[in-house]
Amino acid sequence: MRKLGILCAAILCMVGTVSAQNNTNLSVTTAADGAQMGGTRSSTLNAPWEVGMNFTYQRYDIGTGKANSNLYGIQSSVSRYIGDSMFGIEGTTTVTFGHFTPNDREQLITYAGGLHVGKRTGKIQPWGHVLAGGSHDRFNQTTGPASFNSLAFIGGGGVDWQLRSHFTWRFEADYFTTRFGGVWQQAINAGTGLVINF
Repeated sequence: MRKLGILCAAILCMVGTVSAQNNTNLSVTTAADGAQMGGTRSSTLNAPWEVGMNFTYQRYDIGTGKANSNLYGIQSSVSRYIGDSMFGIEGTTTVTFGHFTPNDREQLITYAGGLHVGKRTGKIQPWGHVLAGGSHDRFNQTTGPASFNSLAFIGGGGVDWQLRSHFTWRFEADYFTTRFGGVWQQAINAGTGLVINF
C-alpha cells in the first residue's frame, strides 16, 4: 500500500512538471503572437469557458398599475466561446426575492440562453449578450393566482476586469421583459460578481 502511495505521488509530480512546461511553452507562444499583433495577449483568450456568479438587483415593473418591485438575489451564468473568436453561447439563471407591497412577497426565477459576444484580452474586457428563455413569478397574496409562467427576453452586457489569469470581476446591467397574464413587464437588472475562466 505504501509503494502504491509513493507511485501515485511520483505520477502527480511528473504530471505537474509536464503541465508547467506546457504552460511555459504556451505563454511564450502567446507573448510572441501578441508581439506580432502589437501588444500582449491575455491568457484568458485560451480559456473557452466562463462561469460567473453575481449578486443582482432588479427593479421590476409588474405591469398592473401597482408599485414596482425591488428584488434581490443571485445570477449564475455559463458561457462557451467558439474557438478563439469573440462569439460564444451563454446560459443564465437568475433567482430574486422581494416585495411588491409591504405584505405581499414575490419570487422571480428567470432562465435563458443565447448569444454572448466579448473581448477576451486585456485588463478591461467589455461584452454583451442577447438571450431568450422563460420566467416563473410566484406570489404569496391571498387573492388571484399564486404563480405565473412567461417567456423572457434579455439584452445587455457589462465589463469584466481581470484580476488574475483565470479570474475576472464582472459588472453587468441588463434590460429584460416578460409577459405574465397578457401584460408586458419590464425590468432593469444590475449585478456584480466573480467569473472563472478555464
